[in-house]
Amino acid sequence: MSLLSSTQGTPERVWSLVGAVAANGGELPRSDAQDWLNPGFLENGQEVREKASTFGQTLGAATSLGAIQQEAGLLRLEPSCVTTTFADFCDWVHERLVILESHEKDAVVLETYSYITAESHRQGSLAFVHDWTAKRLADEADKALPDGADDDGERRINPTKLPTWRRWLDCLGLSLPLPGLAQSHPSADGRLAREIPRFGLREDAIGTEVPAHTFLQRLARRLPYLDGGHMFAETSRRIGHAPGDRQLSPLLSASLRNLHDEGVFELRLRGDAGTVVRLWPEASHRIQTFHAVHVPEEST
Repeated sequence: MSLLSSTQGTPERVWSLVGAVAANGGELPRSDAQDWLNPGFLENGQEVREKASTFGQTLGAATSLGAIQQEAGLLRLEPSCVTTTFADFCDWVHERLVILESHEKDAVVLETYSYITAESHRQGSLAFVHDWTAKRLADEADKALPDGADDDGERRINPTKLPTWRRWLDCLGLSLPLPGLAQSHPSADGRLAREIPRFGLREDAIGTEVPAHTFLQRLARRLPYLDGGHMFAETSRRIGHAPGDRQLSPLLSASLRNLHDEGVFELRLRGDAGTVVRLWPEASHRIQTFHAVHVPEEST
């Protein structure tokens, strides 16, 4: 079982399971965990519980992530799994997913996102995410995934998996709801904001600024499914697209502008700057290019 095939194993349910096991010293019998997550209730004198498959898929998602190990009816928490808050748990999930090799089943989560980034660069827009049918989006994304043995189909994406994929993107800070849209919109705002302190930028700063290319190199290392990252480069190659070195995708451009506007960092452009990075054109925003990034000290 993989993360995306566990359609009822939502991030919130997995977090609840992880929390239950953590609260019991890191070990909990499977039957007790099931009762904790699905205590049932009375309706017209009858006890009502969720289907057993719901807990099974929640456990399947948790074991696929490596958050829980199951042995002889006993559930054990992975010691590295962070259980302090849901946001911290989501950070831990991201750390697990971002280091996966392409032959591992759950790599499909971020590899599919890499396709969204690369396709947005090729089309110059993210509109296709909402304009295309679920089948077309899944089919095009699947064609962009790495080749390799996949006997059970777990390393692929299909329309049935898209809703689960979107829920995990919400958890990871890689999408957000927008008014008037039925589905969440791909956006790296949340993830990028949480990753900035992990970039290690202070030693690379010139005065109070970090050169744009240094900032983007660190970003690509931490978030390889965005511009400049190895996933993005490989996906672009597979779809036959050659993104320019200094022209960022609409997806990343939007997030950089949003975080600039929110004061997370400042995109700067000096009049005599020789080398600049171009954001995807957006007529309504004053920032179109930048040569450096100023990150407040508390963010580094």
